[in-house]
Amino acid sequence: MIKELQIQNFKCFSNSTPFEFSKINLLTGINGRGKSSLLQSFLILSQSAWRNSNLKKLVINDELINLGNFDDIKNSETPRGENIHFNIKFDNPFIDEAKIQFDENPDKPLEADFVKLDITSHGKNIVINHFDKEVDEIIITFSEVLKKIHFVSADRLGPVKFMEKTNLPEFIHVGPRGEHTINILADSINLPVINEILYKGNDANSLIQQTIEWLSYILEGAKIEIGGKEKESSVLYMLMNNRNNSYAYKPANIGFGYSYILPLIVTGLIAKPGETIIIENPEAHLHPRAQSKIAEFFSKVASCGVQVFIESHSEHILNGLRVSALNPEIDIKFNELAVHYFDESFDSVKLTMDEKGKIPNWPYGFFDQQEIDFADIFKYTR
Repeated sequence: MIKELQIQNFKCFSNSTPFEFSKINLLTGINGRGKSSLLQSFLILSQSAWRNSNLKKLVINDELINLGNFDDIKNSETPRGENIHFNIKFDNPFIDEAKIQFDENPDKPLEADFVKLDITSHGKNIVINHFDKEVDEIIITFSEVLKKIHFVSADRLGPVKFMEKTNLPEFIHVGPRGEHTINILADSINLPVINEILYKGNDANSLIQQTIEWLSYILEGAKIEIGGKEKESSVLYMLMNNRNNSYAYKPANIGFGYSYILPLIVTGLIAKPGETIIIENPEAHLHPRAQSKIAEFFSKVASCGVQVFIESHSEHILNGLRVSALNPEIDIKFNELAVHYFDESFDSVKLTMDEKGKIPNWPYGFFDQQEIDFADIFKYTR
């Protein structure tokens, strides 16, 4: 689990205060104040680890994110010669802390060069600024931790008519836009059974069955059929229903909400203990009750040992997480929910929840627009 992150000279962060994390983490607040940049620091390291396990290069554009060139990711308020730093603390049996630096490569603006890795493992500190067989093994161990990140962006595919058959990636994940979702569901019989903590329904431990159960629970009725699985077909297609009857329809005729949360549910079900999930705007195309239920789902996923990061602007997501942290049937305690609020001044405040679900340090501007609007309605109708 990632316990803490400090960022220097990356995007809007010249020198951030340490961000403290827990089992489930909500990032919220004013637009354009650093939420996405914080998550992108994990994603850029993860895709760099997949591209080169020794982390000799920081890969700016790849499968998870595309951020442009070095000038786009370097903080504009710091001198050009200063390195980008990512300082990460872990709750991990192999790595306690890692401080890694990258510098500009003038000849290759789409990547940055490794400078130094200061790593602490089992209380022993090792500084790496060159490569040989011994230090390569240490860096590769660090890379393996970074690789285990599932990411689903706000820009998801939505309803699709069909999807080409592909081999599943080495690290099975749905893809940033949910592009692998249908292929994963089509091959669900060959995937491990779902963690019993996440079971919905009776005798339904396969991925496809549990996906249907959770989709039905969140949206109050659902059915999924995957077609094209026969050997002769080069494409897969999905039929859905928002009722529990015999009819099946193309996803475009069901509603965006079903297609938009499908990759989220599959991600939560396939993630294994020790892995990390990053989700952007899970509330998209969902009514308030469904938003609360998707928050409950990810709380259960976090109780299985998967660390969850959610970026959201929805008070229903926040309140759904608060309810789940108080629910005795979900193994997430009130102090295992971390809420980071990003305000107008680019500062982040970590909000704490007490054992009664209250947030004592509730800041001005934090999900209070409803009260402001009610006050205006009262003012204009007097």
